[in-house]
Amino acid sequence: MVAAEYLSRSRLFRRLKSGPHGQLVELYAARLVKDGLVRHGTWRCLNLVDGLLSWIASGRWELADLDERMVERYLRHRTGNHTSRPDR
Repeated sequence: MVAAEYLSRSRLFRRLKSGPHGQLVELYAARLVKDGLVRHGTWRCLNLVDGLLSWIASGRWELADLDERMVERYLRHRTGNHTSRPDR
């Protein structure tokens, strides 16, 4: 199953699309389709975005605060090496 078919059925995609960053999620999904990802790869990408957006919200940061350093901290957080807040 390719990305476009997966997205038409995905509850995760529908939830992300209807959230506060829906337009960004739709642009990202269009990129996944263009890149030709398969179902599992598309799910993994959307799951990562979902976790990142949730982590940003839980830290009371803004999407505008997102930079490479913050993404690195999030990825460490996902692997269990938690840090409390990104340097500002």
